[in-house]
Amino acid sequence: MKKSFFTPVRSLLVIAALLFVVFWSVWFFCYRHYLIWLEGYSFFSTLPDFASQYFSIKEGLPGYIGAFLHQFYHIPLLGAAIQSLLTVIPAFCLGIILIRLFKNPEAILWVSVIPLAFITYRQFWDFHLYYTVTADIASLILMVQTLAVTAFVKPEWKVPERMGNIYLNMALTVVAASVSVWFIARDENGKSTHEEYTRLEYLGENRRWDDILDTVSPKDARTDELKRAYALLALSESGLLTEHAFRYGLQGESDFVFTDKISPLCLNYNALFYQCNDMYNAVIHQAYQQGVQSVTGVSFSSLRRLADTYIELKDYDLARKYVDILSHSSCHKAWVKERLPQLEAIRNVKPEYAYDEYKATISNFTHVISSMVDRNRDNRKYADLLLCSLLADQEGGKFKDIFRYVAEVQYPAGTPIPRLYEEALLMISTIDPQSVAGIRISADTRKKFADFAGLMNSGKGTQALRKYADTYWAYSY
Repeated sequence: MKKSFFTPVRSLLVIAALLFVVFWSVWFFCYRHYLIWLEGYSFFSTLPDFASQYFSIKEGLPGYIGAFLHQFYHIPLLGAAIQSLLTVIPAFCLGIILIRLFKNPEAILWVSVIPLAFITYRQFWDFHLYYTVTADIASLILMVQTLAVTAFVKPEWKVPERMGNIYLNMALTVVAASVSVWFIARDENGKSTHEEYTRLEYLGENRRWDDILDTVSPKDARTDELKRAYALLALSESGLLTEHAFRYGLQGESDFVFTDKISPLCLNYNALFYQCNDMYNAVIHQAYQQGVQSVTGVSFSSLRRLADTYIELKDYDLARKYVDILSHSSCHKAWVKERLPQLEAIRNVKPEYAYDEYKATISNFTHVISSMVDRNRDNRKYADLLLCSLLADQEGGKFKDIFRYVAEVQYPAGTPIPRLYEEALLMISTIDPQSVAGIRISADTRKKFADFAGLMNSGKGTQALRKYADTYWAYSY
């Protein structure tokens, strides 16, 4: 009788390969930015004290292996491959065990796929790969033990013939595999939202502000505080804050930074916000807090930010410290090499720590930005952050006074001012006519405001708010 090409081992290899491809596709196409984020959230060092630290905590060897593997997740293709391989290993090991224990294992190979469901059920939130790697180690040990025993004693177990139907086995394999894939792909506990957040973080770190605004719709920004924060930061960095701040849901100063949240995503956003605004003390503070969220107390993301910040401040000793720490990882050789010339350039330079108490105080956003405006009167970005915050908090009087203070420098006589400021000043002028004295306001904005006021005064408020939804007037009502 001619033997089938698909021996049990070959069948197992085909099943494992197909599962790997499917899992890889899900991870790569659905969660690629989350994989990049996992690398930044983790940390690994080749120094002996790092290994001893890991072996002294609960995560132990599985956590150490996970930390080593996470280094490669900065390349999503590799990250997806590692995640998939770690998922498939237990199924392959169980398949080998079944082949060694049964005379007709082809009838029961589908059982090897069942453990995948238990692994994929919690794999997404296994930030340190502790449970996934533990399952892999246990599976490998069990397989090796089985191979060792069956090398001397070969069991004669046999699967009942009624279970030998090829179509039944294929169906059971597909069902078991589908359940496993579903556990990864399903949007449970906010997986897709976490991917969206990490994509925004990736775009922000790479200063791709237009892509952030293309990703976050005004509707999303109005209902999600982290998306709103990234959208407002993108508007600020693009010089569009005074045009679209209220369209993207600005409600107050708390929309620019998180003061009461300690999640890594919020802390990293805060650090990015302060970095974009050259507030280095705040960047360092947020980076330290972000690193503490990791199991080791530091993370690649926070260390990279600290190193770059100290290079910017020309503090050679501290910059060198963090660059040296990163040099002992497996995947930062090129990153470190790129910064060595920058380090040499500041070796004998005095650090630029022109200490400013207001830059060091970050608990009160309005107070900090007010101080920055006072010291950088010509900086339009600082002024826009403060003025938009005041408008969102409906502090019309403070807005008017600070606008006049910066307008002398930023908007000399005859210079057009942003539409949002025109709208606010016209509304304030209904109570204080002198607020617009000497300020150029376009005829188009005046005409629209007259129309808006007319509609409101004639009892057509709903129509007015709908017609001028993207204005400060609508926000004020």
